[in-house]
Amino acid sequence: MLAKQFAFLQIKSFYFSNMKSFILTSLLSLAAFCSFAQNRIGLELGAGRPVFATGSYSSATVPGYDVDINLAGTAYYTRKFARHWYWGVKSSFEQYSFAFSRKENDGIGGTNGVNIKHKSSYLHFGPMIDLGVGKHREYLHFYSSATIGFLLTGFQETEVYHDNHNVMSSYDLRRTDAMINSVVFRFSFGLRQQFPITKTWAATINEGYSAMPFGDVSNASATGGNNLHPGYITLQFGMMHKFKDAKRMDRNN
Repeated sequence: MLAKQFAFLQIKSFYFSNMKSFILTSLLSLAAFCSFAQNRIGLELGAGRPVFATGSYSSATVPGYDVDINLAGTAYYTRKFARHWYWGVKSSFEQYSFAFSRKENDGIGGTNGVNIKHKSSYLHFGPMIDLGVGKHREYLHFYSSATIGFLLTGFQETEVYHDNHNVMSSYDLRRTDAMINSVVFRFSFGLRQQFPITKTWAATINEGYSAMPFGDVSNASATGGNNLHPGYITLQFGMMHKFKDAKRMDRNN
């Protein structure tokens, strides 16, 4: 009986000792995280539009583009890890609205052509790095990020035709929403200007550009074999809030 009680007390002591260690470790980790998480957070809204590079085409196959300007937005959080250098995470909202057309001779006096109407929106997430410029107060920030975008809404209409001596000999018009890619990758960079309002608040202007280094917004089989991977330019205005650092008072803006 005494042996059982002694064993029980040992188990109880071991349990509470480990629980105390676990709670202490958790509290220290939480405190470290809180001190680590306090630096800068920003929100910006503005306008964006896709841009296309025409590339190398013959005079007979130059594509045409008609793009629209749409709402764009960005939210970000950054943390200083070295003098003038910050790392963090970024979330952005981008909309693509454009019409694409391309035609070429069929070799027998007729014309083969394709017309695309495309509208889609994506929510992007990814890491970012930021470089502040200035000896004491960093009014200019250069940044770069790599994000994965997830499709929110999508509309696409594909028209493929063959025109033979001004007579439409074949014509196909169909919705191709299902061929819009649900996930895209973008690499972006830009310049952000900060205009201090108080010690912890600043107004911002952000000019950015993002590129799609691989992949397209749609499967090429739904765009007449054309690869559509537009760039994207934005102009946004917003606010940035600087949190006090628990480890050191950073006076840079």
